[in-house]
Amino acid sequence: MLGFTLLKLKGDSMSPKVSDGSYILASRWFLMFFLGEGKRVLIQHSTYGLIVKTVALVDHHGFIWLKAENNQSLSIEQIGPIDKTQVIGRVLNIFNRRD
Repeated sequence: MLGFTLLKLKGDSMSPKVSDGSYILASRWFLMFFLGEGKRVLIQHSTYGLIVKTVALVDHHGFIWLKAENNQSLSIEQIGPIDKTQVIGRVLNIFNRRD
């Protein structure tokens, strides 16, 4: 879809900032220039599948360490280091669900 991905999220790991049922718009085009601490990314994790998390840091080996917004979700250690090849795209916009 022209380098963009639109997905509906399931789960509360990013709440309250991103709620269950929200949609995200992600693009791989913006990764190389705008990937850093605090940015949200869509990744293909080997254990947890397709997930959205926030970049905690990029280490000196180039690995990306991710965190959830919700303290009840996976920890940085549980997610582990992510290789850039696992990143599907950077989240450009969040369309939160309206109740």
